[in-house]
Amino acid sequence: MRIKALDSIRGILLLQMTLDHFGKPISHYLYQCFGFFSAAEGFFFLSGFVGALAAFSKSAKDPKQTWMRSRAFKIWKYHSITLAAVAIAACTILTPIREYFSNFPEHPVLVSLWSIPMVNTPDYLDVLPLYVVFLLIGSTLFPQMIRGNILAIWCASVALWIAGQYGLRDTLNSLFPRWINHGFFDPLCWQFLYVTGAAIAACWKRSQVFTPTFFKKFDRLIPLLFIILVFLFLWRHEYVPLQQPSKFWISKAAIGPLRFVNFMVFVSLVSWIVRRFPSALDFKVTNVIGRHSLDVFTAHIVLVYIWLATPGSIRYHEPWNIAAPIAACLLLWLLAKIREPRQK
Repeated sequence: MRIKALDSIRGILLLQMTLDHFGKPISHYLYQCFGFFSAAEGFFFLSGFVGALAAFSKSAKDPKQTWMRSRAFKIWKYHSITLAAVAIAACTILTPIREYFSNFPEHPVLVSLWSIPMVNTPDYLDVLPLYVVFLLIGSTLFPQMIRGNILAIWCASVALWIAGQYGLRDTLNSLFPRWINHGFFDPLCWQFLYVTGAAIAACWKRSQVFTPTFFKKFDRLIPLLFIILVFLFLWRHEYVPLQQPSKFWISKAAIGPLRFVNFMVFVSLVSWIVRRFPSALDFKVTNVIGRHSLDVFTAHIVLVYIWLATPGSIRYHEPWNIAAPIAACLLLWLLAKIREPRQK
């Protein structure tokens, strides 16, 4: 059984990412609006959380979690088709976005070959490959979590994240040709969000940590967490007389330590709202979008590239740079509605 609030939250995150990717003026107010984190962190964390819940519910009939490998293959197909279509368009009719695929004309065969295993991932096409990898790894790790090996897996995830903070990704990427685009996100660091979400879900399902006593103690911390979130919000928007944190602490690519803490404080408050007021974040519009996240996310990539190919006389001027992102969100909602199964 799907948790409606989670579908709705996923839908909200998808819409926020769409508006962020369409750029200013909307992104000026929306991007990282709650602090030193963005909607992308929520998307990965939620995927791990929901994935672990699904793994628990399907463990009796599918103990090897083969559904995760099937899902990974489906996402890979979506990604590959989208990448091929957009790359061809960039080299033919959408020439303004050719800069995002500059290595294709130079090394067409090799880039295509490296794109199949998702080593080469252009901008905006570097998210779905991470999901493929995380699902494949999750199909092995989640059965272990179901057996209770949660802490060991999470500690291994922490170790990878720490290694990522000190440039392990760059070392690994140096093994490949320089012209390969490895994407923005560091997989070694972003897996930490995915695994943390999964670990929390696993602890909840096994009732190892999240007991009634725990929640009573947790509720007492809500005022403090709220104060911390407000402070980080003010710091992020330069409303307090403090120098902005260095890149190490708030790096998005590597999920800097402060970014992670800020995000988890926000997650804690949202979880409290969902637990105390189950329908507070359950909106019909975003709910349907969240149920069809793969279709919506893939379509949003195409719309963003079309927007990037639009002449600057339109893209950088009102009302077009306000109307276009809103229209894109409406189109994504319409797509989700079309994908809804018909009621008999």
